[in-house]
Amino acid sequence: MAKPKSKKTVILIVFLIFIAAVLAAVFIRVNPKWKAAELTIVQAEKKYEINSIDPDGTTLQTRILPPEGYTRVPVDKGSFAEYLRDYPLYPAGTALPVFDGTTKESPYTAAIFDITVGDEGYQQCADSIIRLYGDYYYENEQYDKISFMFSNGDECSYDRWKNGKRMLVLGDYSCEIPAAFPDDSEQQYRNYLKMVMRYAGTLSLMKESTVITPDELQIGDIVCDETHVVMVVDMAVNEKGEKCYLFGQSFIPAVCFHIVNDLEGGETTPWFTEEELKQRSFTVGGFSFFSDKDIRRWKEGF
Repeated sequence: MAKPKSKKTVILIVFLIFIAAVLAAVFIRVNPKWKAAELTIVQAEKKYEINSIDPDGTTLQTRILPPEGYTRVPVDKGSFAEYLRDYPLYPAGTALPVFDGTTKESPYTAAIFDITVGDEGYQQCADSIIRLYGDYYYENEQYDKISFMFSNGDECSYDRWKNGKRMLVLGDYSCEIPAAFPDDSEQQYRNYLKMVMRYAGTLSLMKESTVITPDELQIGDIVCDETHVVMVVDMAVNEKGEKCYLFGQSFIPAVCFHIVNDLEGGETTPWFTEEELKQRSFTVGGFSFFSDKDIRRWKEGF
């Protein structure tokens, strides 16, 4: 007759089960799975009159024309600026797609990037800019430049991520641990971005950027405070040297990155003037009253 298991054996088995459960939970936590949301792409019910728009244009530079007397600033081939100018757009008049399958209609929406959004709604204001920065470097195989700071100040590097390193976050504490096999697939890159989006935001973008003057603004720079961030996606200049800018954003709930309209003047236009940005406070996208102290350059800029 078999002897009953001793008490120590039972305790050991329970302990091993507990450890296995903890390790499984940690593995799942540090290995998020990104999945694209099913977006609804429909024409908006209400039409808004917007200046400088060519409805037949399919990219940023063909859809949004410079104001009269202005020309787009020259950019280098292969640059982030060119990447944004060639970004495909949803058809003119599309209602702004939300990650949960709904749509929003707003006079602030000038044009919408044809960009995926994660199904869990992480791609909000700062996340959308992180997504575009990361995608540009990823598509140009500059993997060593894909590195973003969490709000607690710790760095999360894609170069290390694709080699099996993962970030374990507990409250304000985080550390890097080996928790996966090397994997440089696009799916794994998306998984990496999902982890970054969980723990990065406007505060981390502010930590990674420096304040610049309105005169220094370039494509790829941001206007960021603690609650919202927008990015300069294009610039134009006239013969007097006066500049104007296009801004892009996302927000809560997560929506596709889109170009915003300036509604402060008498006419609706996607172009913001240099004079506006030099005011004590200014509004972009109807969300924040920014100041000149919020004009920033992420890392070394583009």
